[in-house]
Amino acid sequence: MKITDLTLLDVPSIDARDQNQNFSGREAMRNRIARLFVLTTLLFLPAIVEAADRNLNCSTGTITDFLPRLRPGDRLLVTGTCNENVSIGARFTNITLENQGSATINGTDATANTISIQGRGITIRGFTITGGSRGIIVNRGGSATIDGNTIQNTGSDGIQVSENATARIINNTIQNNPDTGISVFENSSARIGFMLGSETTASPNTIQNNTGRGILLSRSSSARIVGNTISGNGDDGIGVTRASQADIASNTLSNNTGDGIFVSGNSHAQLGADTGSGIFDLPNGGSGNTGFGINCAQQSVVDGRQGTITGVSGATNLATGGCTNSVIP
Repeated sequence: MKITDLTLLDVPSIDARDQNQNFSGREAMRNRIARLFVLTTLLFLPAIVEAADRNLNCSTGTITDFLPRLRPGDRLLVTGTCNENVSIGARFTNITLENQGSATINGTDATANTISIQGRGITIRGFTITGGSRGIIVNRGGSATIDGNTIQNTGSDGIQVSENATARIINNTIQNNPDTGISVFENSSARIGFMLGSETTASPNTIQNNTGRGILLSRSSSARIVGNTISGNGDDGIGVTRASQADIASNTLSNNTGDGIFVSGNSHAQLGADTGSGIFDLPNGGSGNTGFGINCAQQSVVDGRQGTITGVSGATNLATGGCTNSVIP
């Protein structure tokens, strides 16, 4: 409430009360103290700031300079080419960076990530993201939705989720990066290809032509990977390693230089469900992978349905290396 609004309070003035009512001096003093308390409280109430859409043209400014102006709920609508590395620190919550047209964020410092996120509830939507060390990293407990971007030609991974972070990764094209398309490790988790467990249609990513794996889970991490197209990568389509866990359903994994799905190091992969036709139930398909369609080793477990996924070396390798094979045809 503004100071000028205080005159609108439907409270008689002290003078009027003193004149119209025969208050004693002590009662009048109590009245004055009470009114002073009310006025002081109103003056120190925090201002209520509504969420807003804000506009930025990167020909006249940078995301980095604009970030301190954003408040929870704000959307920053970006146009132009932003030649910068953007860091969204832990103090930011519930903000969105959104492309309006054909906006590009190009990380000019090859030693820093193009977009780094430690804030919570951060959304990155619709950009072309290039350069930098990695395209987008969500780490140190951060959480993000990464939606509808093209992430390519970075210095390493397209997307990395690490150090107890979480991410929902949907509708992106992640391609031509010199390492992994999506890497999830160090006790982190991701939903890749959907937002909510109640959905009946996937929001798939295309993960292709990256030099490393399409997706890698490692070091006690987990992901639900649903409905994506994962092809032409320079190693396995999906790798689940080092005590990690993945639900992998309804994906197409083709022409990867490695196995379609590789599970190792005391890890577990659930390949859809034994029955059912929903996006979380259906098995995986694809062909032309250089190794096996599904390969399991080192005291790991695979369960669910085999599906139609194959490789040049065969459909599966589940009988060696201490693998627990619970897959059904």
